[in-house]
Amino acid sequence: MDYSENYNKQLQRLYRILQDGHKGYTEAAEHVKSPDLKILFEKIASERAVLVNQMGAKMAEFGYTPDDHEDALGALHRGWMNLKASLTSNTDQNILESCRNADQAALDAFDDVLQGEILYDTALKSFLMEPRLKINETFLELDKRYFDMFKKDPSL
Repeated sequence: MDYSENYNKQLQRLYRILQDGHKGYTEAAEHVKSPDLKILFEKIASERAVLVNQMGAKMAEFGYTPDDHEDALGALHRGWMNLKASLTSNTDQNILESCRNADQAALDAFDDVLQGEILYDTALKSFLMEPRLKINETFLELDKRYFDMFKKDPSL
């Protein structure tokens, strides 16, 4: 695999992960009962849409066309999230946990890409750090809210 092909493959992977995050947070906002979580998930979905557009624009700079086909990992996670929600009474806690886990997987994917060949392209690395940091901020917010739920109701 040549250098350019690897960049395309890695950027496509991150593009699909961002796209899946947008779809996942949109679905989460539709299913939560808490007005606060609904507002939060709608905000995150909107932020992910911006990240998808930015990633698509960056890919175009390299001459790549974003592939809108769902990646198996994203489809698998969304399917798991839907299954878990339906099997566990669709509680806000379960939805929040699924979103938190999805963001952890997204962070792992960004870290994996950033440690590869892209590491040597400082401009691209700098660009990719922006969505990675945004996802990390979201993860930390979800993590805090998730554990705050346990403080309010230790039986969870």
